[in-house]
Amino acid sequence: MRGIAANYKNELQKLFGYKKYIVFLIIQMLICVIAVCSKLLAVVISEGSWNLNNLSSAVSLMTLFVDVIIPFISMMGVCDLFASEFGDKTIRAVFLRPSFRYKVYAGKFLAVLTLTVINLLTVLISASVLDLIISGRIVSPLYSLSAYLIDIVPLAILISMAVLINQLVKNSTLSMFLCIILYVVLKLAGTYIPTLGGLLFTGYMQWHKLWLGSGVPLSALLGKLWLMLGYGITFNAAGYYLFRYKEC
Repeated sequence: MRGIAANYKNELQKLFGYKKYIVFLIIQMLICVIAVCSKLLAVVISEGSWNLNNLSSAVSLMTLFVDVIIPFISMMGVCDLFASEFGDKTIRAVFLRPSFRYKVYAGKFLAVLTLTVINLLTVLISASVLDLIISGRIVSPLYSLSAYLIDIVPLAILISMAVLINQLVKNSTLSMFLCIILYVVLKLAGTYIPTLGGLLFTGYMQWHKLWLGSGVPLSALLGKLWLMLGYGITFNAAGYYLFRYKEC
């Protein structure tokens, strides 16, 4: 565990050494401000009221952030820590340390997952603070927090898929392109082919909708949980196998 923790700390420092991830956090906060102000303006025009009508901004923004923006940032983080390092050979310095490859792999994965969680919390906090400023209260704070925490699961699986793709090529630009294309294809397939919608993990990016007040039977929920677990195990096992034997 000590080796994994050391690698994790090092990889996280690498990620936030890229100024773009700080910029992304700022951009997300600005998007929250613009989205909430636009929603408030629409309410003012239609109803003449300065009240957001008990709508949680954090929850209403989840489609944009959980389905689009945060997956993009997470896949970029994976490409920076995997394909980019293999491409410019800096991974050799990592492998020269007295550490097993599985610890390096775990450290990189956890660093990207942490980046994802930080982005989620940034959106949650920003939207909640705006609700507090505009309406004087935060609507359904426990529900919003639970929803964001639950949606970490499909995002973690997306990261695992991106890591696997990054083992197949050494060019970060190509890796990012492949990750985006595959993600979009899976999303569209799940949307336009109903029989695939319940089988693809991309159909559950807003995982909280199944678990919070949906009324779905427990047996069905457990079936979906095993499905997601299967995706996570498969992607991580295949990704680590390729990472372990990949040449620098």
